[in-house]
Amino acid sequence: MTRILVPGVEPGQWRRASRLRAEPETAGVELRFAVGLHPCFEGDLAELEGWIDRLDAVAIGEIGWDRATPFDEATVDATADAQIELARSRALPVIIHVVGAHGHAVERLRRHTGLRGVVHAYSGSAELVDVYVRLGLHVSIGPSVLDARARKVASAAARVPAERLLVETDAPDQTAEPADVARVVARLAALRDATVEAIAEQTFANAEALFGGA
Repeated sequence: MTRILVPGVEPGQWRRASRLRAEPETAGVELRFAVGLHPCFEGDLAELEGWIDRLDAVAIGEIGWDRATPFDEATVDATADAQIELARSRALPVIIHVVGAHGHAVERLRRHTGLRGVVHAYSGSAELVDVYVRLGLHVSIGPSVLDARARKVASAAARVPAERLLVETDAPDQTAEPADVARVVARLAALRDATVEAIAEQTFANAEALFGGA
C-alpha cells in the first residue's frame, strides 16, 4: 500500500494528523488528508478552513448526518450545508457520513448543485445507491461487507457502477487497519463477478480521479 487518505473528523484529529507524516509507521507511504466536522462533534468552521490549508487537504469530511448526534437537527444541517459550500468554493470533494438518516441526508443533499464526493462506509439499500449516484457521488464499501449477515450492504456493493465504486477500512464498531482493504476488494470481486485485479485497479483509479491524483 503506497497511498492512504486519512480523514480527521474533529479539531483534535486535525492536530494529530499534522504529526502523522513524521511517524516511523508511515515511512514509504504517501499520506493525504481530509478535514471536516463529523455530525457527532463540534468545532469552528474558520479553524477548519485553516487546517485545509495547513494539511493541504484533498477533501472535506467526514461531514453529514448521524442518528447518534448529540446536537439538534438544525445545527447538524447548518454545519453540513456550510461544509458542502466550503468544499465547492475550494473545488474539493466531500466525504459524507450517514448513519440511520439516509432519507434526511438525501433531502439535504438535493439542495446543493455540483456535488462531488463519496458516501463512505455505505450502509444504505441497493436502491439508494442509484439516488446517491444521480446526485454525483461515489459510494465506498468498507469491512461491513465481509460479514455474511450484511446482505443489504452486499446487495448495494454489487449495484454500485464501476466508475463510482471506492473501498475503505472504516466500519462501525470495528477495529480496522489498512490491510483490510485487500479483504474488501476480494469480497467485492466475488460479489461483482470480477477479478481482484480489476476491482483493485478500478477503485484505485476512481480514488485518484476523485481526490485529485496529487
